[in-house]
Amino acid sequence: MALRFLHTADLQIGRAFGFAPPDLAPLLAEARLSALDRLAAAARAAGAPRILIAGDVFDSARPSERTIAQVQERLARAADLTWHILPGNHDPHRPAGVWERFARDGLPPNVRLHLHPAPVALDTAPGEPTAWLLPAPLTARRGGGDPTEWMDHAPTPEGALRLGLAHGSVAGFAADEGAAANPIAADRARRAGLVWLALGDWHGRKRIDDRTWYAGTPEPDRFRLDPEGDGTLCVGGHALAVTIEAAGAPPRVTPVETGRYVWRRCRATLADADQLNALADRLEALARPADTLLRLELAGALPFAAHELCRTRIIRRLAARLAWLDLDDGGLAVRPEDDELAAIDLEGVVRRAADRLATIARTPADAQSEIARAALIALWRLREHARA
Repeated sequence: MALRFLHTADLQIGRAFGFAPPDLAPLLAEARLSALDRLAAAARAAGAPRILIAGDVFDSARPSERTIAQVQERLARAADLTWHILPGNHDPHRPAGVWERFARDGLPPNVRLHLHPAPVALDTAPGEPTAWLLPAPLTARRGGGDPTEWMDHAPTPEGALRLGLAHGSVAGFAADEGAAANPIAADRARRAGLVWLALGDWHGRKRIDDRTWYAGTPEPDRFRLDPEGDGTLCVGGHALAVTIEAAGAPPRVTPVETGRYVWRRCRATLADADQLNALADRLEALARPADTLLRLELAGALPFAAHELCRTRIIRRLAARLAWLDLDDGGLAVRPEDDELAAIDLEGVVRRAADRLATIARTPADAQSEIARAALIALWRLREHARA
């Protein structure tokens, strides 16, 4: 019988999402809490009776009492599963800190807190291989060295499977902010004889080697962009369902989707209405639009008519379909056609003003270019309104 578990990390429950619109921020915060329910469902579907959380259950070392109680209740609700929790850099273990508060009134029976770097016998059922967990809890946001180094010489019974649980940045891998904090040797699994090293800190899924993985966050929390891709990157929430047959066998790793929301970031450079329509067609065809948060960054230059089309298809129609459209069109200049300028006022003072504004708007280095662009578009809209 194989050893099965779900590997996750970086739930960061309690995050406030101050950058999001006021009506969306509480929904994003609730999605991080309800990720516990989705993780439980994923573990059951994978036939995994336990979940390893590699740090950062909470976003802060000082969560509210309500947030702590909500997490306890969600964990206890999944009474058929065992939760193994490791302090991370956002919620390190300190005297009178979050984890002492969490355990103050007693832990739910199905929760195991790993607050000390010492081998712990894993909860295994009859028929499962014997396994020991080697946790590396953090006691500060930034540690003084590799928190997994002690695993190399940690004693466990002969023949037992050895699993590491840690939170930090693998050496040589450009992790997230604070990549130099809590460095972890890339070959720690080999050095310590681990069948699996469950890592947290990097919010994307990442394989270091066959036995060393970042699970990524179960609920994404930011817009990312792949600089080598096509200008679009989709970030969803995932966990890893892991099956280990024996110490010498490679683990079977299956990513499972757990995210409530999908975060996308897209960059596009536009020159005409055809390009704008092609972009709008692609974005309007996105799967799960009501669950999608899109950061759209537009650059280039468009004539007046195409600018109006952008307002109709992107700002109005697309924004209404999405959970959130975060639009940055500061790099999108106005490039009116000659006939469009002529239509504003063929000979008069308005035309001369429009010509001057167009010159400024076509010069991004000019500090007034953005104001000139807005003024030009306003003139065009007034002309269209008068004509209508």
